[in-house]
Amino acid sequence: MENDEEPDPWDTLVESADEKERVVVEYALGYMVARGWLEDEPDRELLEALRRLYAENPLCQVTIALNGEVLHDLAAARPGEHLALLYEEECRERWEREEAEHWSCPCGVTFGMYPWAGVQQSFYTLAQDGLFDRQVKRCPRCTRDLAKVRADLAEGQLGFAF
Repeated sequence: MENDEEPDPWDTLVESADEKERVVVEYALGYMVARGWLEDEPDRELLEALRRLYAENPLCQVTIALNGEVLHDLAAARPGEHLALLYEEECRERWEREEAEHWSCPCGVTFGMYPWAGVQQSFYTLAQDGLFDRQVKRCPRCTRDLAKVRADLAEGQLGFAF
């Protein structure tokens, strides 16, 4: 009888990775759990992303050697922490480029938007690579108040008061 179940991603990591990589990924996952970024078991996509980032970043490829002394062990686990932060940064960049709301001022400048509670948003200029650059309240081209212009457009009345 054949087993059609897909193998456990963690077992795949343990079997195919060298010990150094496995330990760094394990510490990265522990860091993610401690920060509240991960609540369930890691899925295949997360493990593959961590392994790819590990392979691309020599700073993560340091052997983690713990000796039981708290300060030493905190410093020694840094490659795992760095790997988790690389993953967070990659997710943030993907969100800013692909998922975050973008809005264009009537003058044509496009902004990235970060929504807050209620109707409040933060507006960001966009860098050449599509990432949020700096937070602004006024359009750099026409100097309009962005929140007011957006609210007026949503209501169908564009006020031109500067």
